[in-house]
Amino acid sequence: MSRTVARIAVSGAGWWGQGWHLPHLSRRSDAAIAAIVERSPEPRSSNAAQSLETRAQLSKRYGSPVFESVEALLASKDVTVDGLLVGVSHADHAHQATLAIDAGLHCLVEKPMTTDVAEARTLAAAAEQTAAAGKFFAVNNTANWRDGCRLAASAVAAGRIGRVEHVAAHMHSPLLWLFDDPRNEGWTRPSGSMANNGFAWGQLSHLLAWVFQVTRLEPSAAFAIMGVSESSGADLHDSAVVRCEGGASVSISGSATVPGDAHGAHPVGKHIEVRVFGAGGMLSYCGDDQDSLSGALDLRRHDGHPAFERLHPEFEFENYEPSGSGPESLQAFVDACLGRPYDTGADAQVGLATVRALDAMYRSASSGQLELCE
Repeated sequence: MSRTVARIAVSGAGWWGQGWHLPHLSRRSDAAIAAIVERSPEPRSSNAAQSLETRAQLSKRYGSPVFESVEALLASKDVTVDGLLVGVSHADHAHQATLAIDAGLHCLVEKPMTTDVAEARTLAAAAEQTAAAGKFFAVNNTANWRDGCRLAASAVAAGRIGRVEHVAAHMHSPLLWLFDDPRNEGWTRPSGSMANNGFAWGQLSHLLAWVFQVTRLEPSAAFAIMGVSESSGADLHDSAVVRCEGGASVSISGSATVPGDAHGAHPVGKHIEVRVFGAGGMLSYCGDDQDSLSGALDLRRHDGHPAFERLHPEFEFENYEPSGSGPESLQAFVDACLGRPYDTGADAQVGLATVRALDAMYRSASSGQLELCE
């Protein structure tokens, strides 16, 4: 049934929740912040230089009731919600997303979908059932909703470059301040079954989700070397090769140490390079995600039909613009809550493939051996 206003609960009122999710939703005429879930009376920011509002201040600012847990929200008879946006720490994603699915809610969960493969498999199975029942479930890999990803995926699915044989994927970000500071525990300290935490979970989850969405490859094993911060212990530099079912490979390079700040007053862009090599040709998508004119989506073929084609004239990867009404992923989530048609740019299967690859990479970096994707 179509609605005029989507009633959305936001779980997690930390740095990202207060800087992005809550302001984005508050600026929309077709959405209402029905509730805020935050267990800490005084949330802390991942950015040591940034102060956050308290739960009481948030409740007053957005006119929304605040709950300490998703369980308390769902037990309330005073609040009705259509969807839950899960923006808590990595290791808590699976629990809260499962609660949303069990309650029959639409759900948008921050990346990575989980940090535990068994949890990811269970959540993916539940998400498939909820999708069959007409409910939205997606991982907030914002790049996957943009035109470059959509057009690249369509080209691969149509066989325009033939069977995918190899992918070269690089992501280099100006986020040293985030991953090098031990105070940023949610981004640097492992929890649960995590072998470690850092740039791979926090950033390469975006890159791999794009690769798996476009190619639909399934990872089977990984070998990785990671350079870690002396201060936080988090991985800052990542080199890996992921073997996929059918013999294709993905080579990965990641680093957090581009000078500058992706989220500062004068944002420095993240540098992305993805090349997908197939038996019949290749796709190239490379650029600076703060400069749409820095790159394009290009297709080249061996047979000359055509030898070169520009599929999209601009480069757009992550959408982390703090102003406006939110990225395309949030728009799709709101559309689902309103009963409108929507696109699922990063579904649970993409989320699962990403978790399986990252988990094997971290285990390989620890063991020094090739590790199977569980």
